[in-house]
Amino acid sequence: MIDRHTWAVRLVSAGIGAILLVFVVLLATRETGGGTASRSPLIGELVPAVTGERLNGASFDVDDFAAGWVLVNFFASWCVPCEREHPELAEWQRRHKENGVVISIPFGDTEEGAREFFEKHGGGWPVLMDQEAAWAVAFGVLRPPESFLVGPGGIVVAKWQGQITADEVDRVVDDLERKVVDR
Repeated sequence: MIDRHTWAVRLVSAGIGAILLVFVVLLATRETGGGTASRSPLIGELVPAVTGERLNGASFDVDDFAAGWVLVNFFASWCVPCEREHPELAEWQRRHKENGVVISIPFGDTEEGAREFFEKHGGGWPVLMDQEAAWAVAFGVLRPPESFLVGPGGIVVAKWQGQITADEVDRVVDDLERKVVDR
């Protein structure tokens, strides 16, 4: 027979465990919708060098896109907000096929996971593996999804933590293009 003290301890432990489980589920499936525009020491600086081989074997150098907009997105195949965000990245790429490119970099993921993610969700833009996590460190990425907008000329102009939309990114693009025209 279990005494009252043991019963109370088990009940409290089960309650704490349930609360922690709910917290973990909320973090894993959070609807961040409007990604949070974030501060970054990179804003106003040249984009870190992102060069290497794409998943399809072609070579890639971010400097080849210095004349347009570059949206660098750190994602993971196991990240629910990343999955929700993916159609927005595809929409932004569609809108900017003439003057911009999305670059996806898996964060804490495998090449197999990244390939399966893109096979399932589509997306014809460059995907580069960050084998040594050098780009994640250079960009200061904490957890996916995180995105950085690089303007023409290669300057980082914005950072978002969490799920973003094509419209959010376009608001920044439009504001910056308007400022250039107004000068």
